[in-house]
Parts: sequence; C-alpha cells; structure tokens
Amino acid sequence: MNRFENKAVIITGAAGGIGEATTRRIVSEGGKVVIADHSKEKAEQLAAELTQSGADVRPIYFSATELQSCKELIDFAMKEYGQVDILINNVGGTDPKRDLGIEKLDINYFDEVFHLNLCCTMYLSQQVIPIMVAHGGGNIVNVASISGMTADANGTLYGASKAGVINLTKYIATQLGKKNIRCNAVAPGLILTPAALDNLNEDVRNIFLGQCATPYLGEPEDVAATIAFLASNDARYITGQTIVVDGGLTTHNPTVELS
Repeated sequence: MNRFENKAVIITGAAGGIGEATTRRIVSEGGKVVIADHSKEKAEQLAAELTQSGADVRPIYFSATELQSCKELIDFAMKEYGQVDILINNVGGTDPKRDLGIEKLDINYFDEVFHLNLCCTMYLSQQVIPIMVAHGGGNIVNVASISGMTADANGTLYGASKAGVINLTKYIATQLGKKNIRCNAVAPGLILTPAALDNLNEDVRNIFLGQCATPYLGEPEDVAATIAFLASNDARYITGQTIVVDGGLTTHNPTVELS
C-alpha cells in the first residue's frame, strides 16, 4: 500500500513518540518526509536509519516556539521537495511543574504553552496553505488531545490550548475546503510514548487502563495509523473532524464499572 507515493509531508516533533511512529508509517507507504524536531541529533539519527532502508527523508532542527523557525521549516521543505502535500502538526507539550490547576498555575507560562501548542499549529498552517492552493490542494492533520475535550486536576493551560487546536481544525476545514484543502485532528488519550512512561508511574497508568474500554493502553503506532488514514485519500470526504484515539476512555459514564 503506497497511499503517499510522490507526496511531500512535513511532520513536526517527528523524531520521537507519536511523531516518530507517524514518520515511519508515512515512509512505509511511500511518502517523502521532512523530519522536523527540536532534537537535531534525533532527527538526523532517524533520517540516517530510514535513508539506509531506502526512504526519502530530510531532517531539520525545528523550534515550535519561534515563528522564524516555522517559516524556515516551510522554506526548507520547498527547497528539498518543491511542494508540501501534507502537513502534520504533531509537536506539543507542557511543563507539569508550571501548568497546574487554575488556582496554582504559573500564568506567566501562558504565552509559551499557547505558542507551542496552538500558535505553532496556526502559523505553520497559514504558511503552507498558499503552497497547497498553488498545487491544487492538500491536507493538514493536527494532533490535539483528549485534554482539549475533558478536564483534569492539572494541565489547565495545556488543555485550553489543545481545545484551541480542535476548534482551529474546524476553522481551517471550513475556510479552505472549497480550495481542496482538508483539515482534521486526532485527540489521543494516554499513549505509551517514552515521555508518558518517564512521567507517569505504573499506578497512574493502571488508573487509565481501568477506565479504558480496551484491555490495553495505546501505543504511538495506534495514533500514527489514524493520522495516516486522515492524511490519505481514504479519508477524502472527512474534514473538520477530531478523531478520538483513547481506547474508549471518554465514552462512558463514571457509573460504569469496567473489568
């Protein structure tokens, strides 16, 4: 299956976790990928591995909190491939020590979190849209989070910014649909990325597992498969949607006992 043959794809946060799994999935289906990541070393290592296997990829350092870096990323992709068919806005995160409940969160951290999770997604989309229009259309997939749909005791800034990503997805789909540009989002639940394994102990992971309708927690490849579907022509009649990838975590009432 080569759903991305002759397609040039930008993936941010592409060298680890969900981004890495998505990079591997896209190249496995024939896509050409710009591996954009804050860790230049990891991006180059992944690119070297994939190139050795015959993939067409290009690594680049990328800082999601700097608008100039966003512009440089788009310019780099155009220099290397001459087009951008698909943009996958995957990069995001927060500092759990500063992003607490509303009573205790560091309000001075607001700008950084919103720039990382929302402004970056908005600006990259803005920069790539004219390129896609000139080539007859394109596809944008944003990685949101169930935190943008449900609330938690902490991570208030993260949740608010990811809610913005979800609504931005609808705006892009609405405003650019007639120009043959689709835009969708995925909202992962707890995914067993290296970051999740480092930051969440087994007791917390078991709480999530106990609330999932599936007997297992998600892997990065599960989200990558959904992203690949939305980015492909298989989803040609889907736009403005947010697909929740959480093992059924958000489907049930608290009165339901899952076992």
